[in-house]
Amino acid sequence: MSLFGSIARFASDYRTRRRRMHTYLELLSLPPEIQKDIGWPTEEDMPRRLNRRARTHQPIERRLA
Repeated sequence: MSLFGSIARFASDYRTRRRRMHTYLELLSLPPEIQKDIGWPTEEDMPRRLNRRARTHQPIERRLA
């Protein structure tokens, strides 16, 4: 694969990740009632994922303690 092909694939993957994150954040901004109506998992349905995310966004000092 050429260098240009590698860069194009990287850019395409990056755009895909950005679109997916944008969609995810849009869904999270909806009221809980609408999220439930469309079948989006509630906070109770995914506590492990939320806890892991909260852990990784803490300042380093708090993670080391």
